[in-house]
Order: sequence, then structure tokens, then C-alpha cells
Amino acid sequence: MFGEKHVLVVDDDENMRKGLEVTIKRMGINVDTAMDAADGFEKAMKRRYDFIISDLKMPKIDGLSFFKMLKNAGIDVPVCFITAYATVETAVEALKMGAFDYIVKPFPPEVVEELIIRGLNLGKQKVSKNDNERKVIYKSKYMAELFSIAMDVAKSEATVLITGESGTGKEVLARFIHENSRRKNKSFVAINCAAVPENLVESEFFGYEKGAFTGAEKRKPGKFELADGGTILLDEIGEVPLHLQAKLLRVLQEKEIERLGGIKPVSVDVRIIATTNRDLKEEVNKGNFREDLYYRLNVINIHIPPLRDRKEDVLHLAEFFLEKYSKINGKKFKALSDEAKRVLLDYDWPGNVRELEHTIERAVILSKGERIEPKDLFLHGLVFNNDICVDKKKSNNEIIEEEIVNCVEDDEDKKISFELKGRSIADVERELILNTLKDVGGNRTKAAEILGITVRTLRNKLNEYRAQGINVDEYLGKND
Repeated sequence: MFGEKHVLVVDDDENMRKGLEVTIKRMGINVDTAMDAADGFEKAMKRRYDFIISDLKMPKIDGLSFFKMLKNAGIDVPVCFITAYATVETAVEALKMGAFDYIVKPFPPEVVEELIIRGLNLGKQKVSKNDNERKVIYKSKYMAELFSIAMDVAKSEATVLITGESGTGKEVLARFIHENSRRKNKSFVAINCAAVPENLVESEFFGYEKGAFTGAEKRKPGKFELADGGTILLDEIGEVPLHLQAKLLRVLQEKEIERLGGIKPVSVDVRIIATTNRDLKEEVNKGNFREDLYYRLNVINIHIPPLRDRKEDVLHLAEFFLEKYSKINGKKFKALSDEAKRVLLDYDWPGNVRELEHTIERAVILSKGERIEPKDLFLHGLVFNNDICVDKKKSNNEIIEEEIVNCVEDDEDKKISFELKGRSIADVERELILNTLKDVGGNRTKAAEILGITVRTLRNKLNEYRAQGINVDEYLGKND
């Protein structure tokens, strides 16, 4: 049933590794083990696993960091964490980041078996939904024009350089070009240049011969050979070490590679698409990137703008991800509330489409209500207090200073007169707060509502003023 499946176990506890290995082999599943996260990551880079079980608490690199390494490397595989009661909170954090599940020690073999079966079935779902995942989703005029250009580019054999911030969808665009090209029935091979350790880059790109180094027991083809006849995506090309850029240039010029330890070149027929979030021209000027390689790659340049510059796409993408992850997780479809839509549109999305996708996935899994509400979004650095969204990384002073500016600039109905010129924000803040309290008869709840802050924040400010020797009681109502 599971004969072709491969599971990786990562745990520094030898007894745990051996116990899990026995259980998994008894299920007829192939299993590899790793004694730490570094070993596990190296194995995951070399083989595609269908499921990974990892301890959370490990020396040097913990399980959460290991999970982030996998995600950054583009390794999309269900990951389950083993945890003790003391680290359950960390396991829950891993779930919010997209981990599959966690189990608490000690546990019987049946729990592991049930977990792996669920995980492998999820993997099947992901494969069956592959076409759906690659759908191009956009609404903005800019993106419509961009994909129109990409369609024309797909019909050519030109090398393409796709630029844009991390998470904007550069790989999606690269796949779109491949799948609309004459090479669509051949391989599309993606390699994340930033995720491959520098000492492994050459062997990953070009492969190696038997005996090329200690442990090279048989010849291994590199990514370029695997992509022969198709397309290779060099994701984050700006991370390739300078000494290997000359070899990439040779592939572009001569259409051939040389395996590590090899004595003769190997011809390859590949179309190269490269992506970067860096300014490669600037890297050339700094001496970090070869100018000749830059011009060879930059035959056609397509730039994808950040999500914050194409807000028309946000809700369109969010609805797509809602449907996608509701199906994958067997959840009832929930619509976004109007407040949640407003929050999604107001947020700047520093992580772009990738951050939006993970946000919606978490919301689908963790929301309890009939609709997706702002509190379900768990946006990084944000907490939600009724109608306002506050950056929890900021101090109360910074928060209220921003709210004062918003109040003064945006609401003409809240006319509280004071002179700004030549005064500090702290002085203006104090006068605004105290005068607002005076105008509402000392009602702190009403004053906080007018100021757009919480009652707790207002109370903290009043305590500050008391400590400064200011008599705030004269501004407060007797019964408040």
C-alpha cells in the first residue's frame, strides 16, 4: 500500500529514532533517520519525502527552526512534531506556521501509524490538486498585462529574468511560462539557490561522478540534466557564489555542463528562467555578480510588483485560498467578514502573496466562528481591539501618538482646539487627552472611543500624568 512512500525521522534521541523506525517499517514504508536538524535538512534536500516526523527540542537547531528551513527551501511536505508537555505551546506555534500536527510524548505505536496515514493522504490530496494550485489568480489591470506579456514570452526560447520581492509569485509566473511553452510536456525543475549550502551548489546544479568525493558511491545527475528538454528555474539567482557563476555562463553559451569529478562535458537542452529579489545591476556594480552573466540572463525582464501596490488582487487571492484550504482540510467554507476584508486590504503584506496564503490557511484551520474574523487572521505583529488594529511591537506612547495624528487629520467632527506648532507630541498628546476627558464629563470609556484608543491605554496615560505631578482627577467624572 505504502511501498513507494518515504518518511524521514529527525530526533537526537537514538531510542526514539529506532522505535519510530521499527513502527514505520512495519507499515511497509521506507524510512530514513537523522540525528539532528542539520542532518535532516541535508537528507530532505537530496530526497523528496512524503512525510517528516521531527522532535521539537533538539540541540543547536530546534524543530521550529528546522521547519522554517524546509519552508524557505521550498520543501512542501507534511511535518509532524514530537513534543513534551513543556513545549506544547511551541508546537501550537508550529501549527500556525503550517505544520501538519504534533504528538505528545509518550505515545503508543498506533498513534504514529494513524498520524502517518493521515499525512500521506494529505500528500495525495496535494498532488491531485496540483493543477488548482498553479492557477494564476489576479484581478488588477497590471497583472493582466503582465501575464499577457508572459504568454508571448512563453512561445519563445529566450532566457527570462523575473524580478520582485520575496513572495510575489515569481515561481508561479515561471511555471506559467513553462506550461505555455513548447517544452510543457518536459520537466520543470526548480532549485532554490539561496537554500542550497555553498559547498553543495555545484553538485546540485551539475551532478557528480562516482568517486568524485568521499561518499560519492554512484553517479548522480544534477538539476540541469534532470531538466534536459524542459525548463530549469534558478530561484534567487543572486545567491549563487561568484566562482560558480562562470559555470552557469558556460551553460548559457555552450549548452553543456561538466559533472563534479567528470572529464568530459555533457550536452543539455534547457531553457533557463531565473528569479531574484535583489537589484542584480547593483550587485554587478558591487562586484558580487558577473556582468556578462547578468546580460545573458536579462534577455527578457518581467517585474512583479509587491502585493501592497496591487490591492485589487488581495481579496481575489484570499477567496481563492479560502476555497483551496477549506477543501484540503475538509473544512466547511467560511466567508470573510466585512471587518476581515478591511483588515486584509489595510495591511501592507511585507511577505506578499505567500504571507497572504499562509494567513488564510491558518484562518481556515483555527477559526471557530461562522465567518473569518480579524482575530482569526493572526497577522504578524498585529492585535485586534474591536474596530482598531494596533502594532503590538510599538510602545503605548508610539501607539497613541499615531492615533492622535489620525484623529487630528482624519476626523473633522472631533474638533478639539490646540496649537501644534513649536510643541512636542507629548505635550499635544497630554492636552488632547485631558481636553477630551473634560469635554465628555470625565467619561473614560467615551474619551477612549473618541480618541480611537483602548480604555486600558488611556488609563496608562493618566497614570503617567499623575506620576508627573499633574492633577488628572479634575478632568475625571465623579462616578467614572
